Amino acid sequence: MKHALVVGGTGMLSEVCMWLDSQNYHVSVIGRNTEKMSRLIEQVDKGKITSLLVDYNKVNLLDIYLKQTIHENGPITLVVAWVHTGGEQGLTKIIEIVAEPSEPWELYHVLGSRAKLSQVKRELYIPVNCHYFQVQLGFKLEEDRGRWLNNHEIADGVIKAIQRKDSTSLVGVLEPANLRP
Repeated sequence: MKHALVVGGTGMLSEVCMWLDSQNYHVSVIGRNTEKMSRLIEQVDKGKITSLLVDYNKVNLLDIYLKQTIHENGPITLVVAWVHTGGEQGLTKIIEIVAEPSEPWELYHVLGSRAKLSQVKRELYIPVNCHYFQVQLGFKLEEDRGRWLNNHEIADGVIKAIQRKDSTSLVGVLEPANLRP
């Protein structure tokens, strides 16, 4: 069975976890909120999800959890990572651990509307066995105003990015800047 890791999968990416489950992935989910994790687990095939209740900024603990889920569920071939600013060490640790086997894998890096995609990519170590994709979250235009994307729109955009495999994807819009919420 294929093995996916979703970082931040108990919130706006929970529908991505459910979709990956429906695509025959075993899904390991990194999250910090016990209640949200329980709600997610209730919605998927219990044997195909692994809860990793850990703060990705605690890299020593993250290292242990990742190695354990890989040992139990096989190599990770797909990562969807929503990592907030300041969590770069956690993302670096995830990349390091997932890349250890020489098998090819995909990283879908979910980024906020202010992210400078080329700079993020330049500053991130991407191993040769990693196919790196960026998914930038913008906003939606409604009549004469902008609003932030909701969780369903975000998840739908990430799923489409995984299906298309474009090097960069934009969910919503980034312009006009004056309508940015």
